[in-house]
Order: sequence, then C-alpha cells, then structure tokens
Amino acid sequence: MRNAVSYLVVLLLFGMAVPAAKGLGFFDPVLLAAYACLGMIFAGPAAAQAFEKRPASLAQAVQWIAKAAAFGELLAIAMVACGIGTVYVTHRGYVFPPDLESLAFAVLLGLAGSLTVASLAGWVTVQVSSQASRMALRVVFVGLVALFYFKGRWLPSIVEMGTVLCLLATGVFVLLLRLRLARAAEAIQP
Repeated sequence: MRNAVSYLVVLLLFGMAVPAAKGLGFFDPVLLAAYACLGMIFAGPAAAQAFEKRPASLAQAVQWIAKAAAFGELLAIAMVACGIGTVYVTHRGYVFPPDLESLAFAVLLGLAGSLTVASLAGWVTVQVSSQASRMALRVVFVGLVALFYFKGRWLPSIVEMGTVLCLLATGVFVLLLRLRLARAAEAIQP
C-alpha cells in the first residue's frame, strides 16, 4: 500500500505539477523523450526486489525482467499521458499536439532502457546481492542524469541508436545471468 501511495505521488508530481508549471514547454521533444525514459528509475529496483527470491530458471528470470520493465515503462507512459492531458486542460484551445512519432521512438528507448536496467539489476542481485544491485543502479542513474544534463539536447536524435545499444546491453546481462544460473545449478547437482 505504501508503494502505491508513493507511485501515486510521483504520478501526480510528474504527471500534473511539472507539466502545469512547464506549460507548452512540456511538449519540447527533449523533455518528452526524457519523460518516456523515466521507466528505468522504477524497473531496476522492481527487478532487484524480484530477484531476491532467486529465479528457478532462466525463463523465470526473463519473465521477472520483462515484468519489471513493463511496470516501469507503463508508469512512464502514464506520466507522459497525464502530462499531455494537464497541458491540454490548462491551455484550453491553444495547444498544438506533441510530435507523436518522436514520442513513440522515445517510448521504445524507454522500454529498451528499462529492460537493460532490469536485467542489470537481476544479474547483480544473483551474482552479488540486492544491496549491490541497488548501488549499481544508483551509479547508473547518476551517470544518466549527468549525461542528460550535459548532452540532453541530443536525446531525440539518438533514440534509435540508444534503443539498439540498450537491447544489446540487455542481451549481455541476460547471457551473464544465464551463465550464473547454470553455474548455480551445477553446484547443486552432485
């Protein structure tokens, strides 16, 4: 219940308060792309929490990664939708639509990024611990914030390349997870 209240507060803050303050500036492609990628913030910790139980198989691990990524990206999409709705409501009749094509590509980047951080969190949790996973996620998030601060204007122009790189990184983390789970299974069998 506490988590639900926290997510509701985040949704109200980023889905209504920030867009109301930004006004039409909320439709800046850089800001919308960043919003579409916010799912990474939620997907990683959700995966780390799921992987504390240790998956029984790679299929279960991939399922947990997919669920965490979907959860994070759905929350990001809800924030974007609430934000667009807030701007429309606060600027009745004076609003142009956001660039939906670039927003769709940004959502794909957000989903790919969510898959990446979820698979990273899962692998580090299985390899070391959930505390180590959360620390690794903090380092990644600080790096992403710094990257956005210094090079944020590039975000809409690199979504395709970023999506591919995220999917490649996800593949690497899933492969590492597979190797770790196989070693753990071998250690159990005599």
